[in-house]
Amino acid sequence: MNSTDKINHSPEYSLAKYACGLTINDIDAATRQHISHLIFDAVAISIGAYNKRHQSGLINENFILETYQNSGQVRLWSGRGKLTADLAALCNGTWTEVLDFQDVVVDPRNNGHLGVTIIPAAFAIAEREGRSGAELITAVAAGIEASIAVLRAVGRRHRSDGRGFRTTSIAAPLGAAVSCAKLLDLDVAGMLNAIGIAGACSPNGLMPSLSASNGSFGMDKDWVNGQAAQLAVNAADLAARGMTASDRVATGEMGIVASHGHGDGQLLKSPESGTPNIGLISLKKFAACYGVHSAMEATINLIKNHNIQINDIRKIIVRVKADSAKTLSTRSISNHMAARFSLPYAVASAAIRGGQSSLEDFEEPAIFDNNVLEFMGFIEIVADPELTDFHVRSGGFPADVEVMTKDASFDLRIDYPVGSMQRPMSWQELEEKFIALTTPHFSEGQQKKILEAGKDISKLKSLEELTSLF
Repeated sequence: MNSTDKINHSPEYSLAKYACGLTINDIDAATRQHISHLIFDAVAISIGAYNKRHQSGLINENFILETYQNSGQVRLWSGRGKLTADLAALCNGTWTEVLDFQDVVVDPRNNGHLGVTIIPAAFAIAEREGRSGAELITAVAAGIEASIAVLRAVGRRHRSDGRGFRTTSIAAPLGAAVSCAKLLDLDVAGMLNAIGIAGACSPNGLMPSLSASNGSFGMDKDWVNGQAAQLAVNAADLAARGMTASDRVATGEMGIVASHGHGDGQLLKSPESGTPNIGLISLKKFAACYGVHSAMEATINLIKNHNIQINDIRKIIVRVKADSAKTLSTRSISNHMAARFSLPYAVASAAIRGGQSSLEDFEEPAIFDNNVLEFMGFIEIVADPELTDFHVRSGGFPADVEVMTKDASFDLRIDYPVGSMQRPMSWQELEEKFIALTTPHFSEGQQKKILEAGKDISKLKSLEELTSLF
């Protein structure tokens, strides 16, 4: 078998061939709509983070604009100018990560965030190249499928036993490179090189800033996502110009699976046709880590359905999977990120605020509300073996919440929160999320026009129809 034959029989070759061959006609109507919503949601989240002037996004974007002001053709979603595609992906990708309001892949083999990296990268290339909304949707679909294939091959031990490598940085840069290469019309060999460059140079973002025991909750988490999106644009552009890379970056010796599988690696399997795994991507109803959503929703429903008064509550027991009980346990709320990654804060906030949650509840000054901080003392977090087993089998993030009052006890378990494929968000819910994120950044008239343009991105002849409204 010669070297060409080896390439043609590699799992990476099959993945690249699949991605190159995917067309909009291979994507059913419901999946097209879901990807359209993913894209619009990512843009809205990015604008919302800028609207709140979060420092991680501002420091990064200010630095880039000071150096490269209006240096390209791609609009910043913040509306602050145009940059080259890679720098726009860096800025937009950083903003999209800030609020932890982004998409989540829910799969038994792995979890993490993909669209938050893939969409800023693909959008930048699509805008620069004058591609249509349908072409962007197809490219994003190919990228997500590629990333899920890599995540499944790696397994989840890259962030267990004290390790902290993020799925966002292990697999999303490869998927984003696939999306960008597809938008550049690269052939299978070019696609393989783009994947190889992105995989070899992936930041592999460590997670010390998300460690409850470290308690740092720094801005680096956000910038790493922007860097991963920028990397994907660079990888595709370099591959288009003839740069080569390993064609076995995922499954070969010293590749991603070998480096991050830790005995749990499996064969990399490409979809045979269509987009069978896009439904695994969930959206978020709450502006916080996905691991707190089921517990928040259960708390909200219990308080509302049973008309529970806050002064009557004696204890709230929150049962979750084992690693969530550890990693989401922080009770020291130092900034907005700490709040977003704290089960005690999320549940206390939902309880104190009358069985509801808003974007503002995870922003200053709400995160320093003494009533919420003191009520966190009533919250007990329990690692539940049954819920841990459910997570391993399904990839889901279940929670069982028991609210104990002076007279009674009320219990509710939620396996899949709103936004999951089992309970998808409606367009009306996405509209409400967009309005909450972009008020007062946009006027009511602007919001209406953007919602009209963004409802079905597949109908856009060019992305200018949407971005010009920013």
